[in-house]
Amino acid sequence: MKPEERGTVIEVRPKALYRVRLVDGRVITAGLSNQLRHVLVRLLVGDQVLIRISQNDPDRGQITNKAENP
Repeated sequence: MKPEERGTVIEVRPKALYRVRLVDGRVITAGLSNQLRHVLVRLLVGDQVLIRISQNDPDRGQITNKAENP
């Protein structure tokens, strides 16, 4: 599994959680990484993000960066 994968935000959940659809079609729940919590980051439905998936739970991850749209 790749260390970071690209995905699209499909739902904004309470407590800074997001539902993200990965490129391969999986849907996972992701929170913000500690680095992004210290800066003002606003994610909306449709935003492209980079996600680090948890090794212990493949249905959870951390959003590490907001990706540039191609």
